[in-house]
Amino acid sequence: MNAVTSREVIHHFSAVAARVAAGQELTVTRHGKPVLKLTPLTSLEPGLPQREALVEKLLSIRMTRSIGKKFERSDAYDD
Repeated sequence: MNAVTSREVIHHFSAVAARVAAGQELTVTRHGKPVLKLTPLTSLEPGLPQREALVEKLLSIRMTRSIGKKFERSDAYDD
């Protein structure tokens, strides 16, 4: 088990964060008891297929519905 103390996390945060970013899962302990688990994030950015599907969906919505009222010059002025 890869364990670090809460004190180590506080005093050596950069080193601990680097270990987690490199792929390690760490358990943080306080008084010898596990209190939390640090895991690396998976990619939050959608891959190419998901991105293409999203673009297609947005384009189909845009082409089938008008969004709001058409802008008129008088809309720029107070009544």
